[in-house]
Amino acid sequence: ETDPNNSDTDGDTCNDGLEVNTYSTDALDADSDDDGLSDCAEVVTHTTNPNISDTDGDGCMDGDEVNIHLTSPLDMDSDSDGVGDCDEVGNGSDPNNADSDGDGLDDGQEDLLGTDPNNTDSDEDGLADGDEVNVHSTDPIDSDSDDDGLTDGDEVSTHLTDPNDSDSDRDGLVDGDEITVHSTSPNN
Repeated sequence: ETDPNNSDTDGDTCNDGLEVNTYSTDALDADSDDDGLSDCAEVVTHTTNPNISDTDGDGCMDGDEVNIHLTSPLDMDSDSDGVGDCDEVGNGSDPNNADSDGDGLDDGQEDLLGTDPNNTDSDEDGLADGDEVNVHSTDPIDSDSDDDGLTDGDEVSTHLTDPNDSDSDRDGLVDGDEITVHSTSPNN
């Protein structure tokens, strides 16, 4: 029962009348939904629902979003990359940065492609995932997209061959064999 001599029985800075009649919160509990934010902070400061611990439904409690992850408790995907805030927290990517590893692919694209949003070069071939997709049209999870025995990175940076064509000069020998077996140029 509320204290008739105290306008804010639970001490959350919202008066009991507002809590009961307007916000439908428990005037005896400063944090009615136990999410780590006081009822009054939810209503006045964050405009979250003081009766639902996860207002945006992303799997992270409002208090954790505000106090730990620094994400919006009103937006399931604070960085608009296609991956929910709580999913990003769970996989170690940054819910406030659409491209957590800075490789040129946002975390949502990485999720769809099966690449690692925390590793700029998921297949460790020497080419950033974003460059593989956006520049070279190679497979960012296959270090040798054309299966010629040379990594995509070596083809682009060292041998200047086509990482999507196993026989860049069309002479009947795969690029990797030309370099490692025959000591010939894969470019002529």
